[in-house]
Amino acid sequence: KLAEEARIAEEKRKEAEAKQAEEARIAEEKRKEEEARLEEEAKKAEEARLSEEARIAEEKRQKEEAQLEEEARVAEEKREEEEARLAEEERVAEEARLAEEARIAEEKRKQEEEEARLAEEKRLEEEAQLAEEKRLAEEAKLAEEARIAEEERKEEEARLAEEKRKEEEAKQAEEA
Repeated sequence: KLAEEARIAEEKRKEAEAKQAEEARIAEEKRKEEEARLEEEAKKAEEARLSEEARIAEEKRQKEEAQLEEEARVAEEKREEEEARLAEEERVAEEARLAEEARIAEEKRKQEEEEARLAEEKRLEEEAQLAEEKRLAEEAKLAEEARIAEEERKEEEARLAEEKRKEEEAKQAEEA
């Protein structure tokens, strides 16, 4: 009976040991599963974190790119505006230069016209003066010729009167 009891007790002990070992095995499996699950979760969380960081970095990069593009566009606009402003200034200056040249040319033309008009006036005055001088000289010449002719006529008259007087005297002397 004792041997039987001892055998049963031994069997029970072995069963309890086996049960404990099984429980320990199951607990170990559960622990390992939990560890694996936690590791997987940690891996996924890390992946999600890295993915979010990458997304944020990409967003930042795109934002910076857009900002640089905008800055470049604004700078280009400013450059074009400045170019246009300088071109306009140059055009206005060129217009002013040409207008000034035209004004000077017009002044010169008017001055030349005035000089030509004065020269023409002077020429006409000189011509008129010469014509007047010629007319006066001609008049003086004619007056002188008339004076000489008058003198000659008077002399001739006096000569004829003298001859007549002498003839008369001779005639009277002859009669006497």
